[in-house]
Amino acid sequence: MNPFRIGCGAGFQGDRIEPAADLANRGALDVLVFECLAERTIALAQKARLDDPNGGYDPLLERRLRATLPGCARHGTKIVTNMGAANPRAAAQKARAIVADLGLSLKVATVTGDDVSDQIADYVL
Repeated sequence: MNPFRIGCGAGFQGDRIEPAADLANRGALDVLVFECLAERTIALAQKARLDDPNGGYDPLLERRLRATLPGCARHGTKIVTNMGAANPRAAAQKARAIVADLGLSLKVATVTGDDVSDQIADYVL
């Protein structure tokens, strides 16, 4: 059986970026994970999305991806994250723009389906 190496690039939304960049460049990883959500974080992301329909994702998304994508691309490391927070589509769009700006050829996938705000609009005060 071949080993499958997973590295943790963030354990919370405000985690340092430098260790993740080091893992991307020298970790020989299959996957680099950025776990950036908690109850407070998702509440703040929902508020940000209400203020700006293009917002609501992790404010460090761009800095994290710019610091790690080149190393991950070089080593074939995939990134898995929940930095999309309240707006995964906007986060994916931003990620695609960063990939293009860096001159990389990478796939960006988005998981959606947990936003029920349209179903509870009548109950919000």
